[in-house]
Amino acid sequence: MRNSSLFSLFALLFSITTVFSHGTGHKCIHDEMESDYDFLDVEEEALPRGERALLEANYTNLKIYPYYAPLADAPADFVDYIEKQLVPPVLAYYQGALKNKFPLTTNLKVSSTITTLCSIPTPSILTTTGVPADFFIMFQSEDNAETNYAAMASYCYLSTGSKRPLIARAMFNRKYITLPNGDPLIHEMNTYTLMHELMHAFGFSKSAYQYYLDEYGVLRTGHVISKNVYGTANSTILNIPALTTKLRNFFGCSTLEGAYLENNGGDATAGSHFERRQFVYEAMSSGAMHGKRLSQFSLSVLEGSGWYAINYTYAEPYYFGRGQGCTFLKGNCSSSSFTFDEFCKSTYRGCASHGRAGGMCSPDSNTQGCDYVYPSYYYDCENPLGANYSRYPDLEVYGRGKGSKCFEGNLTKSKNSTFVSFCFKYSCTGTGTSTILNVQLGNTTVQCTKEGPLTVTGYNGALTCPDPLSFCTTIGKAYCPRNCMGRGKCVSGKCTCNKGFTGVDCALTI
Repeated sequence: MRNSSLFSLFALLFSITTVFSHGTGHKCIHDEMESDYDFLDVEEEALPRGERALLEANYTNLKIYPYYAPLADAPADFVDYIEKQLVPPVLAYYQGALKNKFPLTTNLKVSSTITTLCSIPTPSILTTTGVPADFFIMFQSEDNAETNYAAMASYCYLSTGSKRPLIARAMFNRKYITLPNGDPLIHEMNTYTLMHELMHAFGFSKSAYQYYLDEYGVLRTGHVISKNVYGTANSTILNIPALTTKLRNFFGCSTLEGAYLENNGGDATAGSHFERRQFVYEAMSSGAMHGKRLSQFSLSVLEGSGWYAINYTYAEPYYFGRGQGCTFLKGNCSSSSFTFDEFCKSTYRGCASHGRAGGMCSPDSNTQGCDYVYPSYYYDCENPLGANYSRYPDLEVYGRGKGSKCFEGNLTKSKNSTFVSFCFKYSCTGTGTSTILNVQLGNTTVQCTKEGPLTVTGYNGALTCPDPLSFCTTIGKAYCPRNCMGRGKCVSGKCTCNKGFTGVDCALTI
């Protein structure tokens, strides 16, 4: 085996005391764990060097083989949750989203002389018949209070030819993976935890960048840049066409060098996640957070690896910083001229930029001094228990699929009130500049026709209306979470699940 530097064990960090914190400021297991990887000779439909890749339609979906035997020492309810509820829909997502440019022409198999894979005894099935798959992943767990990671994943074998990851493992820490017991938000958090870790195992890793291929199947060069951006430390920038073009168009910054990667968090976190300063709510920024989304940018990294073609219908809509220009990406948050709604400058409770939850405006050590509203589980509009924490439980609506979003204001029956977040149902009427946002407060409906404060009969203070057109075409627009996990069809922004599946994202088995 060839020993690498700290590279592909990626943990989503959780606080020791609660899984709903920023996940920063705690010791990171990445900083003290190493992983080995080697190359495996396999027969694959490799692209002849110097020839342009085939059209996407000619590729087949990535075939993934899960192996659960290493979970045997975990409690039965934990194993049941991992095997039946958590892993299958996540693998279905990736098998729908990723097409393999280098499929194996025979079963994936290893030599009987290889006694361990990813520090796990080699499964006999891999040394005998092999498996009809392009990617083999082993799942195991531990109950470890000495560290504060929730999950991590690593690849341990790459293809000798294409350099694509072939064999990997994923480790869950039972101390910090909570069984949902019917709570949809906890299950969603676990889902994104696993999706995040598998992205690393598929190749979103700074040690994998050196093996990325261009459209001709030739190793990329010059696509990893080190540059001083914020004046305090060098940032790693990943410049691959599929990603950089999308970022320039999204942010409205034609001079953007590529995707800025995290420069904090230790050796195996820095460089292997998106920079949180620019990608606060993206699933591939570091740290746990409710309401994250796996966007076109994460999938573009895998496309840029040269190993996969992407079905972008699986990318979730993402709006943080859209159209805000180069200053948004590189500007100094402490400057009085830096005024973007995505960031905040005073302590208050408002709405997170993804529009689903309220939270406190607070600092974050990984955002270069830029504060933002960190979404709280307690003020999440999809939390079925949210009414217990609301100012007006008789007016606000909480729960998955109940149709509410986060609104800000200081509506009160008293004379004085603090600025807080609310969860109200809403609807949009009209089009273009004539768009009206109808906000329902119990039996009363008010109309937002422009951005700004709106008084409501019977209340002091005001409801702060977002721009109706912007709200209704972004965070207020219905969408199918994670493209229904590949288990249904998206119809008018709502999942119609295939037989045997249910839930807003078809992730649950009937």
